[in-house]
Amino acid sequence: MRYFKKRIKISINVIGGTITPSSILAPKIGPLGLSTKKIGEDIAKRTKKLWDNIKVTVYLIIHHKTMRIKIVPSAASLIRRELLKNKDTKYPKKNITYKQLVKISKSLIPRSYSRDFEGTIKQVLGTCASMKVSIDCIKAKYYLKKVMQIDRINAKKDRKKNKKYLNR
Repeated sequence: MRYFKKRIKISINVIGGTITPSSILAPKIGPLGLSTKKIGEDIAKRTKKLWDNIKVTVYLIIHHKTMRIKIVPSAASLIRRELLKNKDTKYPKKNITYKQLVKISKSLIPRSYSRDFEGTIKQVLGTCASMKVSIDCIKAKYYLKKVMQIDRINAKKDRKKNKKYLNR
């Protein structure tokens, strides 16, 4: 393994728990002089427990003579993981609860560019709609409309409060 002055960050999309083929890793890691087989096994070991058979993005951070593996799941992979947890519930087919929706949204806040938490929930609801996942047995599209209506009502209340203070 070579000595690197700068920190190198390599991103790879992998399926959790499976050994990444060296044909995918070799073009990115080969020039650095690292073993593709060993790195593939390390990635499989790290993703086996939480991300088994779910596609996630893995960042390999190489600095000096050390390598770190950072797993960064997308909204879709977080939703898939919650769906796999629901196999033994009353409505197992493509249904998540509101609590699970909030949990996913909270984990995406640092990477989301929305102003507030409602915006992050809307982003996750949009992903649910594209994956045809329902929330509490309600289609994500209709759930999103409910959230939008609540936002409009709250925005009108805020405007009325602001007008009272502006007129004084």
